[in-house]
Amino acid sequence: MLRLLLTFQVTLTLANLLQSHQEPQTCPVPNPLHILRLDTCVASNVVPNDNSGALNKAGSPLQNWKSGGLCRGVRADKYCVFSNPSFNQGEGVSIITTGKSISTIATRPAFKAENEKAVETDSKPVPPYHEVEIVGKDIGLVATRAIQAGELIMARTPAIMVNEKAIQALGRKAVSELLIRAVEELPSQHRESLLNLSTHSTPSDYGDKLYRILQTNSFRTGYHDGNNPFYSLFTEVSRLNHDCRPTCAYYFDHTDFRHKVLAVRDIAAGEELTIAYYDPLQPCSVRQEKLQREWGFQCSCARCSADASSIAESDERVKKIHALWKEMDDHSAASKASPEMAELLVSLYEKEGILGRINEAYYRAAIEYIGVGDIVNATKYANLCVDHGSRFIGPDRPFIKNMQDLIANPTGHPKWKFRLRDV
Repeated sequence: MLRLLLTFQVTLTLANLLQSHQEPQTCPVPNPLHILRLDTCVASNVVPNDNSGALNKAGSPLQNWKSGGLCRGVRADKYCVFSNPSFNQGEGVSIITTGKSISTIATRPAFKAENEKAVETDSKPVPPYHEVEIVGKDIGLVATRAIQAGELIMARTPAIMVNEKAIQALGRKAVSELLIRAVEELPSQHRESLLNLSTHSTPSDYGDKLYRILQTNSFRTGYHDGNNPFYSLFTEVSRLNHDCRPTCAYYFDHTDFRHKVLAVRDIAAGEELTIAYYDPLQPCSVRQEKLQREWGFQCSCARCSADASSIAESDERVKKIHALWKEMDDHSAASKASPEMAELLVSLYEKEGILGRINEAYYRAAIEYIGVGDIVNATKYANLCVDHGSRFIGPDRPFIKNMQDLIANPTGHPKWKFRLRDV
């Protein structure tokens, strides 16, 4: 794979809209691993005192965890390697973070000792894809059979997780040293799979190779200790290539620590499985510039390689989508938004093939219809938003709760007939 983004759980289109309505889903900011501060680091092989006694102690949340014996840090902020070799049927995971942070992460349901037995009994069906070398893209994943829309394609736990503050506070050399130890602590099969991931360019040594693998393939998966965002490395997930009209959507499920990839439409056998590295609801020229600058390749997907007329039509639809967002997200009396605009927005998402994010259009349609007192259509789109959002974005998002509240009590919703108040 050419160069996977450090993706985010939230979508760009909602960053500028509905902050009080719907949680954003993708954030196309530059890869922070390219701009590390080169602070002077103090080496330490001592695990922080706040949890060292609890590691491997029976009954402790940390009983399945062990110290990698290596820390790096500045003054009191020491970032260490912690590993859990039994996690997920012995695939294991290594986490680079602080002692306080790992104490919190270890209490997550996925890591609780009493859940280990249940996890080990999970079946491992044959995946509906295989790795293939794709011209111009390095390695990618291709469907081995027909895959239905909404089908779960893969659900992978991370091999390596890195606290973002470690990346910000430590120099590249120190992070590389921690990565070496973190990879060493992984069970052999998971380690070998990780080492086969792309580095995008030739590394200078082993530590540089691991850093480049992190830089090229990691996903930003959330605030697992409640305070700090983490970057996570997966094996098969990181083989997914980019497309501006992707066949798949994904989200990180915090309940079981699995990165879940689902088909957003029917996928034929032999068709490549793809995701969007960057916001696909941008004009072609913007997408091309961003992908080249941040991920080092020129996109050649069908949407970007179409004839000039088709690209112009697509760009016009994207422009219209942005204009509709602006109008519909204005809930003042000055807005000209209407249910008709909402129906147009849904159709534009469908025409552009941005199916993994169509919940954004469903959400606005529900709000527009409830805004004029149309309960039937409001609940129709609210149900579509809940169904799609729960499946492709994750079941614990605030916008889903908002839509569920609308369905349960339409006339009591805060936006009930709001478009009619100043008419």
